[in-house]
Amino acid sequence: MNRYKTKVIETNKLKLKGEDISATIASLLESELNEMAEKGWKIFSITPSLLTEGAVRKLILCFEKDD
Repeated sequence: MNRYKTKVIETNKLKLKGEDISATIASLLESELNEMAEKGWKIFSITPSLLTEGAVRKLILCFEKDD
């Protein structure tokens, strides 16, 4: 049986107007994904959940783990 976990990554503390924050978001994701992988979780979906001024403010990460 599989178990599932969701987490929200928020970028709302970052300045967005006219700035490319792709590298910052990638770093946040990498950190979260590595932390979860160490606990045995595998990512299976990343969904943008809030857009502001054309920029992603929140991402929903869905993880799966075999029991």
